[in-house]
Amino acid sequence: MSVAEEVRMTFKRLPAGGVIASAQLRHLSEDSKQVDKAVSRIFKDEGLKKLRNGLYYKPLISQYFGPLSPKDTSILKSLKTQYSAKLVPSGALAAYELGFVHQAPEEKIYNTNKRIAAIRTDNTKISFRQVQSKKLFLVNVKLATLLSALEFLYKEYSELNYLQQQLVKRHLKQYPNQDIEKALTHWPKWFRCKVMALIKSKNNECYITGVSAFNIPYQGRLSDWHQIGMLSSNKFQIAGLNYQAAPDLNNDELFDCSDFLSQHQLDLPLRWCAKPERVIKDILYSNIMLKNQYPYFFRLDQYMLPLSGQAIKICIDEIRPYANEAKMKLLDQWLLENDIH
Repeated sequence: MSVAEEVRMTFKRLPAGGVIASAQLRHLSEDSKQVDKAVSRIFKDEGLKKLRNGLYYKPLISQYFGPLSPKDTSILKSLKTQYSAKLVPSGALAAYELGFVHQAPEEKIYNTNKRIAAIRTDNTKISFRQVQSKKLFLVNVKLATLLSALEFLYKEYSELNYLQQQLVKRHLKQYPNQDIEKALTHWPKWFRCKVMALIKSKNNECYITGVSAFNIPYQGRLSDWHQIGMLSSNKFQIAGLNYQAAPDLNNDELFDCSDFLSQHQLDLPLRWCAKPERVIKDILYSNIMLKNQYPYFFRLDQYMLPLSGQAIKICIDEIRPYANEAKMKLLDQWLLENDIH
């Protein structure tokens, strides 16, 4: 079969809406010029349209709107092949694509390591900005996109709101900390500090809590006497893994227990433990708010907690906004039965 016939067959197999780069066909012959000539001669006969030299698409025919332009994703995929280019959405576009902002930027701009002119279709324009930046092109494209979006957010808003922070943390969880830290070496110091704070916060979301936390010394004091049983069973209640904790975690509600874990040769994927105030909130929230059950097992006279009655009432008040009338009564019952007035 001749090169021209193979090109024609490839074009026939291209689905409606599909985009193809001439570079994808150069395996058909050692002479790339012969392939390019065949492509430019045949594409019209097979119903394809030219986006630009070397880039072609087969229109999708809509019953109501006629021929439709290809999707941006299809164009970008073929562009990367045609130019052997790396493409990373610019900050504003990256923030929109990842859902950090709801309004799309007026112009779609991609940073690239090649010189590529803008592409226009009937309904869109895609622009490309050539940059020589290690921070974008020496790391995973998805991670580079996330960092590009974060840099835009911090420049635009100075600080992230609560919902943005939670979304960022979910994205950061996809990457090992060492990969993020390695990528950040190419970014400005102010930005590295911002992201490292988020990583620390992300790691803190998994922490020892519940009765398990009372078995770990806090400020040299142990609240429970069942430590040996917990250590022998190696079973811990861990927020974010097997325990549903109260919302609105603050970093100052946790303490570093890595020395204790290391001392007892405990291999856990964390280093943080809840302070007594946080434990109270987590236990009551998990049982009363989520399970709708009274925590009969949790009586304060069984524990030596370094907390005043007033401090415990503050803990309860912080989770009251999540309670309905019935659950409010359970909270009040727990305070009453534990002589907290």
